[in-house]
Amino acid sequence: MSAVPPGDEVPRGEGVPEMADVESRPGQLMGLAGLLRAWRAAASQRLGRQITQKEIGIGAGRSERWYRLLESGANVRLERQHCEFIGEKLLLGRDELQALIFYSIGGAISAGVAPGFESPTRRALQDLLDQQMPNPTWLLDARWNVIGYNEAMKSWCPWVMESGANLLRWGLLSEEARKTFVDWPKHAVEYLAMLRFSMLRYPQDPELGALLADITKDPYLANLWETRSEVTEARENFYYRVSLPEHDFKVVELESQTLFPASLPECRIVIMHWLPGDESEGTAGPAARPVVAEARSQHSAQPLPGQVTAPTAAQAAAYAGDGAVPLPIFSELHGAGCQLTYAPSTRTVIWATPQEDGRWDVAEVSPYTVIVRAPQVIYVEGASEEYKLLARAVLPRDPAGAIQRIQSMTAHLRRRIELLEEVHGELWEANPQSFPIPGARSTKTHRPAWGANVSSADAAARATDWDVALGFSSHDQMGHMAGSVQSVDIDIAEIAQEFHFVHPSESDFQRAPVILRPLDEDASAEQREAATAEVLDVIVERIGPPTLYGGGAAGPVIRWRDEHRTVLLDRSPRGLQLSVRRTAELEAKEKAEFANGTPEDPATYFSRLPYLWQLQSGIDVSTPLAVPAVPLAPDWQCLEESLKALLRAWWEQLPTQIGHDTAGFNIVPCRGSAGTFSTLSVLCSKDDGVLLLVDDREVPSGTSSAVMAGRGWHDRIMGWWQRDFYDLGSEGPAAAARMAVEEMRVRGVASPSDLGIADVRCEDGGLLTLSGFALRPCDSVNGSAGAHRT
Repeated sequence: MSAVPPGDEVPRGEGVPEMADVESRPGQLMGLAGLLRAWRAAASQRLGRQITQKEIGIGAGRSERWYRLLESGANVRLERQHCEFIGEKLLLGRDELQALIFYSIGGAISAGVAPGFESPTRRALQDLLDQQMPNPTWLLDARWNVIGYNEAMKSWCPWVMESGANLLRWGLLSEEARKTFVDWPKHAVEYLAMLRFSMLRYPQDPELGALLADITKDPYLANLWETRSEVTEARENFYYRVSLPEHDFKVVELESQTLFPASLPECRIVIMHWLPGDESEGTAGPAARPVVAEARSQHSAQPLPGQVTAPTAAQAAAYAGDGAVPLPIFSELHGAGCQLTYAPSTRTVIWATPQEDGRWDVAEVSPYTVIVRAPQVIYVEGASEEYKLLARAVLPRDPAGAIQRIQSMTAHLRRRIELLEEVHGELWEANPQSFPIPGARSTKTHRPAWGANVSSADAAARATDWDVALGFSSHDQMGHMAGSVQSVDIDIAEIAQEFHFVHPSESDFQRAPVILRPLDEDASAEQREAATAEVLDVIVERIGPPTLYGGGAAGPVIRWRDEHRTVLLDRSPRGLQLSVRRTAELEAKEKAEFANGTPEDPATYFSRLPYLWQLQSGIDVSTPLAVPAVPLAPDWQCLEESLKALLRAWWEQLPTQIGHDTAGFNIVPCRGSAGTFSTLSVLCSKDDGVLLLVDDREVPSGTSSAVMAGRGWHDRIMGWWQRDFYDLGSEGPAAAARMAVEEMRVRGVASPSDLGIADVRCEDGGLLTLSGFALRPCDSVNGSAGAHRT
């Protein structure tokens, strides 16, 4: 995969390839270009033939080049008749055509602020909401903020009462929504389709832009945004299943209707209606309703993107693919005549419900959803195999990872049982005559001795088979647990939430780090990366994304930071660990470690630094955090070791922390001319690994291919030579550092003191800082050593 260095752009126009030669990713260009490419691909698939750019351009009365430029993102004039023709050729629905017209005229008038609650308009609308009782009803503004609701909606969804409640933010980002909707992935596609329409209608609205930025921080949602092209103005006549406390968490079926009030046309009123079934069965059964067709006009390779129906039960089960496993006992327990089928390829469950017209409504759900909605299954004879099948699907595919997850879950369950037994015993002890419960135990004599007062005997007694399976002896267990509640058997999410949300005590700040995933010194880079990804996913799901990504030679150094405390995820010789520290104390200690010693032994110096790089995440990075920096490289050996340490850290840590995005910087002369050296770009990403590019345009007619090949360079791109190190694996960073230094020296750079760094960047945004790289910043825009805001 080739890369273009910063400042050089590939010219657009005649060189834009046809659709068959490019990947259709609408999110790459939020505007028209990406959507047109995706729509044309979908229409071609539906018609069974390729719709060409020439066909549309000529048919619209323009030219092939005109439409090609339109799909490439160029600013091309688009009139109403062009929109209508394109809509017809690409089989667009009403909402998609409306979005196309909005885009052609630059969007609608900016969405205004809804009138205050005390205004006549809002009072009248609130009266209308109240009159819909007992049906839950709410009023949403143009940005999907909840600005009105009735009592039923408060009862069903108490989150609407929170300040700044927003339907899309809740529906896409909250854990509550993912548990409320039986088939949440279907709703995620629909919600993103509605957001896509809103952003095409109000392209300059900053609140919608911020909402999108927050949503696409979630990797799953970012992928949906990038790879889907649905556009929806409103979900009218929509049916879905939810599990709510109001209905004792039973699965009920809802219907919603969307109305646009003439007095506030930018807003919408959504009325929800519970469709009751046969109450004698104790659950919501099928309700009379029309046939539900495909929600989108476009075909998608992704399974069950929206509302899907099948004419027969067998065809509904066929959505589970090869190797499908029927789940008859779970199906019976869930009632409503539903049919559940396990899909091995996707590790999901196909949930089909019969309708009165004979068709089957189909949804794809998580195995976890099926398990928690039928807790009584563990008492049903013959259900163990179905239960174990779904339980295994919830666990990681890797057996070692599955064992670790089981260990964490069972430890959490054991502790809950212990606490319930303590309450049980305390109730009995308070009045044993009134509560003669056989077998109740006294908590005074049987309370588990965990924590600071743990004894060696207690610790040894609690070393489990799981500990042995993971290589921890009773002696190890005692060492881990002495002085703190610490063992391998911990719940990562619970520990993270305790450190992040609960005000830490003095003992918490002094507490030894909690080992989340044991990793010895011999663990491979793949094992370390997998462990970090799993732990980080669990923590982010519970407490949100970190303030600072980053890492050093030893491993990741990731922080959830505020001015008072920092929750720190890093790696020690024993494995990945989590701790909470006072921010000022932690950062003062790290600053001292940067200053303690000089790069006289570069390899040792850079390997022991607290961290080498940091990425300050979030939309607002206008206030960079103060960070220390290493001394400038006095010689080439020091510069090479500095670059090698940074690239080794990036090679292993960037894929886990920033996904498929690219981080990079330029090395440039800081003291005028340096022979034929101009710029050397250093890039690193999950897809390409480490990548170097050197600007050869300072050499008249360019350096010969034979000479550059002899130095190890591979390809010439627009005056730059490129070399990737993907095939070298873990040896790539060292080879890249060595080659970069050699290239700068051969081009006439006398000393590292003549060099600096510029354009430090991360494609996904944020403020990237290279504290462990031994060159000065040469870009006055940066404002701090090796930092650049993107």
